[in-house]
Amino acid sequence: MSTPDPAEWSDLAPHPGDHNLPAGRHELHRSRLLAAIAQETRTRKPARAPLRPALAAAALVLVVVGVGAGLATTSGDEPSAALPSPAASSPTALPSPDASSPAARSAPPDAVGKIRAYGTVRQLTDTADLVVRGEVVSVADGRAVYRVAEVLYRAPDAPLSTEITLLAESAGRPGQPTVLYLALSDPEVRGYAPLSGDFGIFDVAGDRATSRSPIRSVTGLRTEDATLAGRAFVTTLPELRQVARERG
Repeated sequence: MSTPDPAEWSDLAPHPGDHNLPAGRHELHRSRLLAAIAQETRTRKPARAPLRPALAAAALVLVVVGVGAGLATTSGDEPSAALPSPAASSPTALPSPDASSPAARSAPPDAVGKIRAYGTVRQLTDTADLVVRGEVVSVADGRAVYRVAEVLYRAPDAPLSTEITLLAESAGRPGQPTVLYLALSDPEVRGYAPLSGDFGIFDVAGDRATSRSPIRSVTGLRTEDATLAGRAFVTTLPELRQVARERG
C-alpha cells in the first residue's frame, strides 16, 4: 500500500486558523504538520514487517537454550537436585502398628526370667530371689506346694516359710528332692517360679545334683563349658552351696 501524498490531505487536515500569528505563519505550521504525518507513516509501516520474524527468532532461541539446559542437567555427571519426595515432605509418620504389638512391648520382669537362658550356676544364683532344697508336696490348679528343707540363698525381701507356693506344675513330682532357683513372681500370694523353667531346676539324689533338662541347662558352675552343651549338667550339693555363699 503506497503512502498518500500529503497534498491529498489538504481538504481533510484542519486549518490552523488564526491564533494571532504573524502573516504566513499559519501556512507554515500547516505544511509542517502534514509533512510530519507523512514522515511518521512512511517510517512506521516498513518497521512492522521484520518485527514478527525477529520476535519468532528470539522465542526460538529461548526454547533452544531451555532445552539445552535441561539436557545438560539430566546428562551431567552429578545428579540434579531432586524435588522433595511426598514421603519427605509429608508430616511425621505415626508409629507403625508393629511398634505397639505384643512382640514389640517390653516384657514384664517375670516373663524376662522365663525366657532367659543361663550358662552357669553362678548366673542362676545371682538372679534368683530364693534358692532352696526340698520337694513338692502337692500339685493342684497349676500350682504346687513346695516343702523347704534347706535355704541356700534368700534375698532380704523374699518371703519364706516352711512351705511355699510354686506357680508352675513342672517343678517335679511329689516326693522328688530338688534344688530350685526361684524368682518371686506374685508377692501378694508369695508365689515363686523357677528361673526360665527347667534352667532353675536340679534333681537331687544323695549329694548329686543334675539339671532337669539336658537342653535347657547350664554348662558350668562359674564358667561355661561349650563341650557340655546339649547334656545335663551334673554337680554336687556342696558345690551349689558354695556358689550360693559367694553371693553373700
